[in-house]
Amino acid sequence: MSSEVAISVSHASKVYRLYEKPSDRLWQLLWGRRRRYYREFSALTDVDFVLKKGEVMGVVGVNGAGKSTLLQLIAGTISPTSGSVKAQGRIAALLELGSGFNPEFTGRENIYLNAATLGLEKREIDQRVDEIIAFADIGVHIDQPVKTYSSGMHVRLAFSIATSVDPDVLIIDEALSVGDGAFARRSFDRIMKIKERGATVLFCSHTLFHVEVFCDRALWLHQGRAQKLGPVSQVLSSYQEFLDSLSEPAQPPAVAADVASPPQIDGAGQGQASAPVTGSQPVGHARIESVNVSLDEHTGHELFGVSGVSRLAMRIDFRSDPAQPAPSAALVLSSESGRILATHIAQTQGLVFSRDEQGNGSAEISLEDIPLNKGRYRVGAYLMCERGIHVYQWIDPVAHIQLHHDGNDQGYFLLNGRWTGGSTT
Repeated sequence: MSSEVAISVSHASKVYRLYEKPSDRLWQLLWGRRRRYYREFSALTDVDFVLKKGEVMGVVGVNGAGKSTLLQLIAGTISPTSGSVKAQGRIAALLELGSGFNPEFTGRENIYLNAATLGLEKREIDQRVDEIIAFADIGVHIDQPVKTYSSGMHVRLAFSIATSVDPDVLIIDEALSVGDGAFARRSFDRIMKIKERGATVLFCSHTLFHVEVFCDRALWLHQGRAQKLGPVSQVLSSYQEFLDSLSEPAQPPAVAADVASPPQIDGAGQGQASAPVTGSQPVGHARIESVNVSLDEHTGHELFGVSGVSRLAMRIDFRSDPAQPAPSAALVLSSESGRILATHIAQTQGLVFSRDEQGNGSAEISLEDIPLNKGRYRVGAYLMCERGIHVYQWIDPVAHIQLHHDGNDQGYFLLNGRWTGGSTT
């Protein structure tokens, strides 16, 4: 394998034997090839690609497409039935976080055990153990048996270990950010630093927004087979068309999945969302306090207007940690089925929202002459990090808009064009 290649997957397939009952395994052992007591399930079939050092590739597909199987093959936790899978350098895999912990060992002991399996020598672990403990932030519990940990503490420690080994190859399976608000932000920043340092990254997610932001290329898997491999925009466009063809959306309509629980829509139907305020600041985090959506100056949850004429406005009041950079915000317009039609992210405009000393602020946007065709659409409100990538909190939909016009034009958008060559009637 070339020194420039980090991962090489050559016609890899994975077939599992499925037995109806435990005794069938014994009978199969006794009869060998003379009789079959199992049926075969092909989790992955003839997948072939090369990933160079420093490249970032996203893997997309509906549940059961073979994504996790592929990542496990590359991580080395399972072996291919046929073909070959090779990876160079130290590999850190964020798959089932904490699955390698010994429940009887303390957190500190599991750091040494887990880090050693990732390729660190004892002296290297000694140098990093304090940093790992500090990042996990589980306090005195670090010297308690892992079996006494909550699920959140378990994930914090596992994530801290996996991302502290300076990996050459980082494999991420739906774990871009984990834990509560403050830890989610820190975990997100750490993965960004690993990416910026030049590590090769294989990233599996149902969140197409993150795939497009992070990745250079993308691989679409379906029923264990590669459907398309290439530039992110091309692969995601084909995959989105496939999702639209399904009777139900196969992915959340939200821009991102690593979010806090959304506030509930006000029962009065005024398109306003309210989150509980406890008096303490959201340390390392940000949250939506309220949202107001209006169409032609009318505020509500179900709004009516005219295509190409009406004005849409939205205001998000937020509360954030003043020690962190001011958050960004986004307005998302989606179809009824959940397909994202358009977004407007404040970060791309270079705007930094003002806040008071407590971290309170507001974000406002208005869209003139909405170019959407007649139909009913969802309006979503998103509070994001200053980079416009990590989503702190979302409400989608926060309102619906119903647009109409007298023409017969089809599709989602009204095109701003003019025909010539004749006279108008």
